Amino acid sequence: MMRLTIIGFGNQARAWAQNLKDSRFPVRIALRGKSASYNQATSLGLDTVEIGSEEFYQDQYFAVLIPDQFHANFLQQHGHQFKSGSIILYAHGYSLLKNHLASLYPSLNHVLFAPKSIGTELRSQYLVKGKLGAVFSIENLKQEEETFLKWMESFSKALGINLGPYKTSIKNETEADLYSEQGLLCSLIPYAASEMFRDLTDKGIEPELAYFECWHELKLIVNAMVDVGPKAFFDLISPNALIGSEKGYHKLFTKEFQANLKSLLTDIQNQSFDKEIDDTNVENLRSKIMLRWEKSPLQKTFEKIQQENS
Repeated sequence: MMRLTIIGFGNQARAWAQNLKDSRFPVRIALRGKSASYNQATSLGLDTVEIGSEEFYQDQYFAVLIPDQFHANFLQQHGHQFKSGSIILYAHGYSLLKNHLASLYPSLNHVLFAPKSIGTELRSQYLVKGKLGAVFSIENLKQEEETFLKWMESFSKALGINLGPYKTSIKNETEADLYSEQGLLCSLIPYAASEMFRDLTDKGIEPELAYFECWHELKLIVNAMVDVGPKAFFDLISPNALIGSEKGYHKLFTKEFQANLKSLLTDIQNQSFDKEIDDTNVENLRSKIMLRWEKSPLQKTFEKIQQENS
């Protein structure tokens, strides 16, 4: 089985590497010289190689798992030194779509393989043999499909994927991924939970109880939704929850909300969100958001409960 060289060692890369190693799939980590991550990688028993070294370019299969905004610069430095026909895997389609990487580096095979999970969950679900899904696109694959798909089947199983992987396009994966983050996963869920926590504690509800109702129980409810599906979920919940869900649906999902939600997708599809990304200092924004959550009563209650039960 052909080895995969993973470029980077962030959350997604660590999960890929550990899962593949535990599945005895050949894998190594490529890092910059003197990278602080070298000790982390070697402590996990992973083979390492320095990016840019002669040995680095010898493999045929690579996964670029550094942040999306660095993909174009990475290929500008190294793209022309890869062997012609090398396979470059991307965990998301954003940089491929925005930066036209397949056109700029036509001697390489730019393949999307996107697990639908953050890195920490990719690892934890692998360990408990949970359900993990993925999608892929081979629209930029120039070599024989059968050879690659056979390799991908073994790689996918070793990574822990047991739902799919399902075929899509780079454009579809990019738009769906951005839309789910903006409209639901990283906005609606955490911020609605924080607002509801504040409402409850303002009315005298104990913060520990509010935490369980608005944050901790999210995972349990979502697990049930995923396990049984939409229809069975609404047959599963209590009469009070059923009536309350219908009231909440009509109260919250107004025409204004639906229009705002659709506008997020419009901004993604017409590329105006790309400009927002280009105009944003990500580290400054992250610091601002981290400070906001650090000061939040929900975070303080989370820390208190974690400390008391550690």
